[in-house]
Amino acid sequence: MFVKSTSSAFASTDLATHLRGQGITRLIITGAALGFCVTSAVRAAADLGFAVILPRDAVLGFDLPMMGLSADEIAKVTFGLLGADFATLSSTAEVIASL
Repeated sequence: MFVKSTSSAFASTDLATHLRGQGITRLIITGAALGFCVTSAVRAAADLGFAVILPRDAVLGFDLPMMGLSADEIAKVTFGLLGADFATLSSTAEVIASL
């Protein structure tokens, strides 16, 4: 079990070492919250050399009303940035079909 104390699942844990020890090179990342922890984990994983698949329908986001941003707006920009350089965007159905 890994207990993280940072946004990324990699920064405060030995997760990368564990995954490499198991011969894992490709990750499917899901979770909450897209604009924070998911983004941090995806970027860190890519920077560490893992191939990342990010199913768009397997993450949770929320509005940031104090910034005037809806969850949909945040998702559109975040998926655009992550898909441009850090992850392959997919759907859960596509991931399952590829297994």
